[in-house]
Amino acid sequence: MKSALERRRRFLLMLFAALYGCQRAPSQSNEISAASAAAPESGTIAPAQSHAPPVAGQAAPSKNEVADRLAGIGPGEEREIGAGVFMVMHRVQATEPLGDGWHLARSTEGAFSVELPLPFNDFRTRAGATDDVELRTHTVGGKTPGRLAFSASCMARRDGKLGPEGRAPGRDRLEVKGTPPAAHQRTVDFEDMTCFLIVEAQGSDPLPPEADRLRFLRSLERTGKPVW
Repeated sequence: MKSALERRRRFLLMLFAALYGCQRAPSQSNEISAASAAAPESGTIAPAQSHAPPVAGQAAPSKNEVADRLAGIGPGEEREIGAGVFMVMHRVQATEPLGDGWHLARSTEGAFSVELPLPFNDFRTRAGATDDVELRTHTVGGKTPGRLAFSASCMARRDGKLGPEGRAPGRDRLEVKGTPPAAHQRTVDFEDMTCFLIVEAQGSDPLPPEADRLRFLRSLERTGKPVW
């Protein structure tokens, strides 16, 4: 049986796909519209995995359903986007320039940061795991007009464990997805949360050069403790 953490990761990837359409100008409204949330070009981060439910017995909402439920949402407002799954959008198309075209993307509540080569969205979801412990997923990421997607998501349980079984921390793994490669993923276990960094070519834009890819994947930094 898949772990609650893995199901939650897959659901988060589906949500990321629903939210991140083509890159928008930073000057546009910081509200999520149904059109942008359900952009047909948004693709998926992991096509074979993206529709798995976050918790056993719950069906993940479709991209259109997510879009409808998020229509007109403002920064800091929380909404239910699926059965027992709630989301807060902190920022849309945020920028924090590093001076070389990249941005420092700090999660508002997730206590981590990464470096990204484009403006980014910053949001958090929460739900109950299979053992009823609250699970929060904090995400920053964005997508180019050619559908090159970058995302960093960190998942934390309120009890501080890495899954119901209490897995030991220490995992730090780089993986290549697809043949030929379509995505690169880094998975990191901290003592109290697991993070997934993914860069994926979903459309016309190819994967970035190795130096840029590794800059993103290796830029993960903890900045404290996640907000509860």
